[in-house]
Amino acid sequence: MSAASQPSPSTRVDGPNPWLFLVILGGLLTALGVWLLFSYDAAMATVAILLSIGLLLNGLSELVMANERPSPWLGYVLGVLFLIGGVVVLAQPGDSLRVLAIVIGAVLITAGVFQIALAVLDKDDMDYWGWMLFFGFVTVAIGVMAIVWPTVTIRILSLILAIRFLIVGIGAMMLGNDFRKAR
Repeated sequence: MSAASQPSPSTRVDGPNPWLFLVILGGLLTALGVWLLFSYDAAMATVAILLSIGLLLNGLSELVMANERPSPWLGYVLGVLFLIGGVVVLAQPGDSLRVLAIVIGAVLITAGVFQIALAVLDKDDMDYWGWMLFFGFVTVAIGVMAIVWPTVTIRILSLILAIRFLIVGIGAMMLGNDFRKAR
């Protein structure tokens, strides 16, 4: 068999062909995206859960990385703040949008202030202190906006999540179809 007649690596499928799994997964993600676009309550609850998980993971990463910083105590404070925010959001997902946005906003403002402090206090020891300072100010600004416009904040997060699910779902179905054709 000549090299020209062999299938290219991009079209050959080795092992089990995952096309059906990808099509089903893509269909489920697409359906979830559509549902979140049109069900505000479901979208708000989903955003609250995902936000809580994100805050918890962010808190854990800050705690793990704290000893690597010139001022570890600031990293520990940031980690604890993110963990507290994650637990509060997870414990109260059904509360009003205002409470959720205020909690998120307060955590972001406080975390942003500590990021700014970390950048300023440790700028001689950090190569990336300017970025840390910038992200601190951005975090504070997002926190203020979350408090000022709570309904808009949650709705925007919901829409972004729904659109992401739609895009990933459609992409997975298209990839599954390509795998099916490659078989």
